[in-house]
Amino acid sequence: MSQAIVESIPAGAARRKQDSFRHGYVPASELQVDPSLKFHSERDETLDPITHEVIRSKLWNLNLDHGDTIRHVSGSSIVIEGHDFNATVTTEVGDGVVFGPYAIFFAGCADLVIKWTLEHRSANPGIREGDVFIQDDPWVGTNHQQDTAVYAPVFWEGRLFAWIYNCVHQRELGGSQPGSFVNDTDDCFKEASFMPPIRIVDEGMLREDVLDAWTRRSRLPDLISLEVKSQLAGLNFARRRMRQILEEYGAARVKGAMHRMAENTARTVGRRLQRLPDARWRDERYLCGARTGDFNLYRVCLEFAKRGDRLKISNRGTDPSVGSFNVSPGMLRGSVLAALFPLLAYDQYLCGAGLLRQIDWEFEQGSITSASHPAAVSTSVGSMAVLNQAHYLGSKMISGDPELSKRAFAPCAIHTLTPSGMRGLDGQGQPFSDSPLDGIAGGGGAFADRDGMDHAGPVCGVIVPITDIETSEQKIPMLYLYRRELPQTGAHGQWRGGATIVAAWTAHKTESAFVSSGGLLQSVTQGLSLNGALPATGGRTWYARDTDVQRWLGEGRVPGDPEELREMAPHGTMAPPQSLDNRLQPHDVFEIIPNPGGGFGDPLLRDLEWLERDLREGRLPWDEAERFYGVVGDSRGGVDAEATAERRRAIRDERLARSREPREPVEGRVEPESAVGGLLAGVALVETAAGRAQACGHCGKLLAGAGGSYRRGCRELEDEMTELSEFHLDPAVQAGQPLVLRRYLCPACALALDAELCRPEDPPYPDLTLA
Repeated sequence: MSQAIVESIPAGAARRKQDSFRHGYVPASELQVDPSLKFHSERDETLDPITHEVIRSKLWNLNLDHGDTIRHVSGSSIVIEGHDFNATVTTEVGDGVVFGPYAIFFAGCADLVIKWTLEHRSANPGIREGDVFIQDDPWVGTNHQQDTAVYAPVFWEGRLFAWIYNCVHQRELGGSQPGSFVNDTDDCFKEASFMPPIRIVDEGMLREDVLDAWTRRSRLPDLISLEVKSQLAGLNFARRRMRQILEEYGAARVKGAMHRMAENTARTVGRRLQRLPDARWRDERYLCGARTGDFNLYRVCLEFAKRGDRLKISNRGTDPSVGSFNVSPGMLRGSVLAALFPLLAYDQYLCGAGLLRQIDWEFEQGSITSASHPAAVSTSVGSMAVLNQAHYLGSKMISGDPELSKRAFAPCAIHTLTPSGMRGLDGQGQPFSDSPLDGIAGGGGAFADRDGMDHAGPVCGVIVPITDIETSEQKIPMLYLYRRELPQTGAHGQWRGGATIVAAWTAHKTESAFVSSGGLLQSVTQGLSLNGALPATGGRTWYARDTDVQRWLGEGRVPGDPEELREMAPHGTMAPPQSLDNRLQPHDVFEIIPNPGGGFGDPLLRDLEWLERDLREGRLPWDEAERFYGVVGDSRGGVDAEATAERRRAIRDERLARSREPREPVEGRVEPESAVGGLLAGVALVETAAGRAQACGHCGKLLAGAGGSYRRGCRELEDEMTELSEFHLDPAVQAGQPLVLRRYLCPACALALDAELCRPEDPPYPDLTLA
């Protein structure tokens, strides 16, 4: 955790700064800092466990109260209700020892921003007690221009002791589209302008010139001014509390506790990584929706290479940056960090410094997920896709370990992000830009031993609520028609994904409002499930203009569910993809189905008691129960166990008959109990007379040698996406791209071990390679 500091500014500093502006900031092993800035680095390494825990708890609660202060002052429902922000406490060199339980990827950039500031602002304009900096440059370290960092040094006895940092989604910072999400661009010059770190408070004095420059670019300058001041209020509170802690316990003891927090986290994460085989896990997938009118498929790759107690993250193989859904290197880093917390550091008080200590990075410059300036980054779609991909791959990586697999879970809400922001003029003719948060209320992913939680929300934070209907109607000129559960939407599997909701609304007291249907194309779902389960739908948006909704409401009737809405507006259709300007007047209606959770395990393994409950509670249509789970009903309306077992055997035979032969067949079989380790939830490492090999974890059928790819020893079964449920869309229709669901089947027992969404002609990529 301790980072070397060279108290000088070398001749190459200007070039390094320009490189960071171009390709993204990556800290060197030694920070180059002006010698005028003195650091506090003494730490007490003899802290007793009780004092350490007390100080750790105080820092955790300081950070929670920091976040609450921001929410109490902010005027933005996205912050107050949606918790679209984060806060952190760092060491003197920016290593974050405690993050807030909100949008974790924000704080995942904190160390980058602070280290950049130390290197490039310590000489000019300097870093002094009472200073506060502000920045929203994605290549220094943030998600997109709207995500604004405000942060301040904490000095103790004249030396820099720590930093307090927060990052908030500011709702409107200019650009060609209200709300600052710009789909129809290939570079950042149509997006909101952004600023690298600049001092906004000078030794305790707010710089009005900087605040004016910041808010002047916004369509909602008063709101943005309040946003900045809410962040300053949070900082001021947290700095006062930090000084109280220092006075009570002493600087050396507090610094000792901060370092021990990171050391303990690093040790815990390293120990968990050592449980896994030395191997390389890889995910390759397609994204669609780079910009308005672009329905091409783009490949995004992520690789986790584990050796000993370390993990190397790489995005090699990802396509070059394109359109508006790109991600800066710092945001790739922050998204991966957020994804790994619940898998490897779930009990470590969100200590990012310790988790980061065990990770090495390899960025492919100029790619979609490590874009170079001036790539467009404002939509946030790419960062959510990367976070989902990292969480999917991390869950896959730990799914074969008997202990860590308890923490693995399938993709959650917003895996296929489709924002539905609103903008326009309200009833008083004032501009507004806001977002109903229904789109994040999708289902949670299934675990290795239980179903996913219904409408649990995304994995990007621990606390990610949505606004209640009444609050949204107070702040946005809209009127809800319904918000209700869609119980049959969870992805199919041995363990089912959590169900999502459906919500619909119309405009209220405005003739000039618009709603977006941007983001990724839902037909190219990112909700790939784990261990052979079927994928979750990418959701959908539905839209109708010039309906009878006002007549219905005037007659005391409310179209209270999707069926009644379509009865009222039979001419409605799918909302156009990548559209930011769908008119929404009082006679128009808009409906959104967010992403449900992914599943875990082959549906044929689902327990009959769970299936009976699914059918009884209306969570599973009978036709899908028969088709995917092999359910056969009895005369009482229940499940006939004997007939179901027979039907499941028949489905396995049908799979073998319909599927493609293995590309590299392997002979032989072992007893599943003889496995020496788990590679994936359904793939085991076994000993044979010829050496170690990869085998089906269900029946022991050999699939590949230790150095091969089990996928090439599997049969391949391909299905159209529309065959999965009424909620899955056809990529060939929406995107003009033929994609299939390819499941990799054990050639002996016919259970699905893995799946991907791919072109029919794509060869299997090696998702698992032993070192």
